[in-house]
Amino acid sequence: MTRLGFRAFKVLPAVVLCALAVGCGQTPHTAHSSEKARPVPTGSLDTLGTTSETAIATPAPVTTTAPPQSAPAQPAFTEDDARYTVRRYLARWIGQPLQPDDTEGKYPLICAGSTLANNPGRLTGTTAFDADRMTARTGDTGAAVTVPVTNSSAVTTVLTFTLRAAAQGYCIVDIAS
Repeated sequence: MTRLGFRAFKVLPAVVLCALAVGCGQTPHTAHSSEKARPVPTGSLDTLGTTSETAIATPAPVTTTAPPQSAPAQPAFTEDDARYTVRRYLARWIGQPLQPDDTEGKYPLICAGSTLANNPGRLTGTTAFDADRMTARTGDTGAAVTVPVTNSSAVTTVLTFTLRAAAQGYCIVDIAS
């Protein structure tokens, strides 16, 4: 055996032990459940810029005998989700979307048939907003987000966005001063 081959043979067990010690040997089958890949919801901002979808294998759902529900349960969204929805909407409105591909046509944020859908010019003249001063309250069916918004006359007004929980996340129903 050559010297190089002999050295590689001596170093290989040390590399394997090192890889196992730092967790490189984990596979999706041995990884902790919180570390396993989860599918990204369709229409999520996380899918922006991707040109193809890859299928992620998920375990088969476990069937249980739960009492029937009278209405379909809405996913639990947080105050952060509500603020993020309003931030995306306002960033689009002032011409600075968070992602260049984030448009209403691709990723709708306005609830279909809502007051805002019927009167989309509610923010005409808006030039800035203060994302650091955004506050949110969540409820059973939606959320309310307040945010200071500045218009082209440099007048700042606190607006309240009413949001409704939907299958893909929050959508905006209305804006009030």
